[in-house]
Amino acid sequence: MGQAVVPHVAGFRILRRLGEGASAAVYHAIQEDSEREVALKVFEPMEEPDAVDPADIERERGLAAALRHRNLARIHAMGEYGERRWLATEYLPGGTLAERIAARMRPADVLQVVRDLAQGLGHAHAQGIVHGDVKPANVLFRNAGEAVLVDFGSAAFAGKGSARLQGGTPGYMSPEQAAGEPVDGRSDLYGLGVVLHEMLTGRLPRPPDEPGAELRRPAPVPPLPVRHRWLQPLLDALLAERPEDRPADARALLHLLSSLCAASPEAQALLPIAAEEVARARVHGRHESVRERQRRRRRWILLAATALALVLVGVLLDRLL
Repeated sequence: MGQAVVPHVAGFRILRRLGEGASAAVYHAIQEDSEREVALKVFEPMEEPDAVDPADIERERGLAAALRHRNLARIHAMGEYGERRWLATEYLPGGTLAERIAARMRPADVLQVVRDLAQGLGHAHAQGIVHGDVKPANVLFRNAGEAVLVDFGSAAFAGKGSARLQGGTPGYMSPEQAAGEPVDGRSDLYGLGVVLHEMLTGRLPRPPDEPGAELRRPAPVPPLPVRHRWLQPLLDALLAERPEDRPADARALLHLLSSLCAASPEAQALLPIAAEEVARARVHGRHESVRERQRRRRRWILLAATALALVLVGVLLDRLL
């Protein structure tokens, strides 16, 4: 993308550049009429080779505007800036899932991300919308650690049937999407399965097909490491080649996950930690590791012991005097 100069979009105060793609740059900005923080996506002009059709931007806004869920990013406004168009979306300061995968994730955090994304996708699918590009770069976090799915640029309205999707990312697309066939919400669940494998292992379950290349024969789902093997039934279901062999919807996915957690000793060791992490995040408004929590407890114990010692010294001195 060729845009290097910070834009002057009326009604917004640009704070910093967050990143860029082939067709747009994204900025952290303040929407001046409300003093609201936003992620401002500024698209290339129409004459540029990588420009996005204005109709596609309108479609993205229309689809996202129909969704109101804590695990789906909101679009606040859109407009024009010279020969460019822009979208102002919800600002999510907690970084991307891709960054967390690179830093390695704890199993309890993996489970929470799966739950968050499944709930967001379930809401979108109930409105007849297929996201079409579920991948770590499109998952951001609020400060409290809540996962939020962003970027509906590849989404389509399927209603009660199926739809053909534009775009998508090799390696994360379902077989039917990669073949250009009609898809429904189960295609997004396949993408979630790829993300699950990547969170657990740091790599894709299957190498992506090159654009324009003939599709390879389906490869078996790779086995997870032994410590994560209890999640293999969920991964196998999500990555099934045929849509009818996957969970029927997000609710069925969550039911399967709950059943595995209830039956797996490995999961039982995670659940108290996960519940405590969620409760603490809501109270403190930020993510805190187990090690940080232990340090905080030690500090409180030390402070309490010091305070008690000072009280006892004070009593002793009072008696002596």
